[in-house]
Amino acid sequence: MHVAPSANPLARARSVEKPAITEVLDRESGEFLDVGDWIASHLYQALIEERVRIVERMNASDPKFLCSDCYVPVYLVSRPEDRIFFFRHVREDGSCPARTRSALSAEEIAARKYHGLRESKPHLTIKGLVQRSLEADPNFSAVAAEATWRSESDPKRYRRPDVQAVHLGQRYAFEVQLSTTFLSVVAGRRSFYRDEGALLMWVFGAFNPDYRRLTTDDLLFSNNSNIFVVDDETAALSDETNRFQIRCFHREPAIERGKIVDKWTELVIPVDELTTDIEGQRIFAFDYAEAEARLRAEIRAEEERRAAFLAGLDRQDFFEFWLDHGSGFTHTPDNRETWQALRERFAHHDIALPLWPDLDGEIRAMLNAFYSLREGRPIGWNFSKVIEVAHCVAENHPRLMSGFGFAVKHFKRGPLLAEQDQRAKWRERLAGIAPALNSRDPRFVPEPTTIPLMAFLFPEIAVKVQTFWAKRGASP
Repeated sequence: MHVAPSANPLARARSVEKPAITEVLDRESGEFLDVGDWIASHLYQALIEERVRIVERMNASDPKFLCSDCYVPVYLVSRPEDRIFFFRHVREDGSCPARTRSALSAEEIAARKYHGLRESKPHLTIKGLVQRSLEADPNFSAVAAEATWRSESDPKRYRRPDVQAVHLGQRYAFEVQLSTTFLSVVAGRRSFYRDEGALLMWVFGAFNPDYRRLTTDDLLFSNNSNIFVVDDETAALSDETNRFQIRCFHREPAIERGKIVDKWTELVIPVDELTTDIEGQRIFAFDYAEAEARLRAEIRAEEERRAAFLAGLDRQDFFEFWLDHGSGFTHTPDNRETWQALRERFAHHDIALPLWPDLDGEIRAMLNAFYSLREGRPIGWNFSKVIEVAHCVAENHPRLMSGFGFAVKHFKRGPLLAEQDQRAKWRERLAGIAPALNSRDPRFVPEPTTIPLMAFLFPEIAVKVQTFWAKRGASP
């Protein structure tokens, strides 16, 4: 049978163009979700994992999604030929306008195909190799094929795994997967063995990463991107070493040009060296999820470092521009071009600079005042001392006073102002202003247009300003 090339795990998942079910209710959030948007918000690998969890919850009578038209539980399916996804009702009685099912249910089709394949010659061959490998390992006991496994909590519930065994007190179930194991079968067995405190291992007879069926992806991505194969070679090695050896294929992430890419690794490993996760029903040789998360954290950190570097360049270039033009902007073509270039750069930081630097007096005053404190000398105003800057702000720009006060502390300019305040005029002025500021007098509420630029150029000061005014509900 021809199998379509495998889907790229790191590509965006796709929805059918015109799904029968266009909207679902998320029972956890209470929100109605557009099916196309929700599917496209996932990477392919993440959606496959979610698809398994959706069916597990549905089987546990706790469905995650309901059809928005009829409120019947729905689950995620895909067209095998192109891996495009859509939602399907768990049952249909004709009352819902969205028709998603054929005459036979997925469960009926699954039962027919699954149980038929269990009697196929390849299935019997792989099952025999698994049993042989287990019996070669003295640490596995109670090895049995096709034996009934009854639930300890509910004897009416049972499964009949291909092979089962016990390893140092831990029960294992082994299921051979050849071609078509429906998602309902996968989810049902995962839930059963999880409830039993046992581990389920799906075993293949062969695996080609480049030509994977959708049903293989259900097992791959729900098992931390690890797939296991038992063949003649591994069975012979199990006999030689007296340890159950298994072939593992797993994805391994790497960073190329700032993005995650995958390579496939193949190794033969003793089963007792695998990492087990009963709650997640995962058994793996390589922790893909941890490795991918670590690499994504590295990418984010590098992006943050680069963003911080570029932001530092923008801050420095802006300061140098202000040194030349803070006291007065001359509208020459070159000056206008430079300012417009700065506006475009700052727009990437979600900051809308004025059309021209001489159009917003409050922003000009803030820049002059804060740069003066930072540099310890007047910037932008024709003053000789920083104390003159302080008096100018208090008299003409009271809405900057809270920020000015925090800037004095941040840049440690209190001693400089005290030294230049030879006649104590500044100290007297502060004594008069302080009570009004502490009572959050609205005359001193910062101009909202100054906050975004303040937050970018002087973030420590902006945080304190916003916190100060938020205490009385008077945020700028």
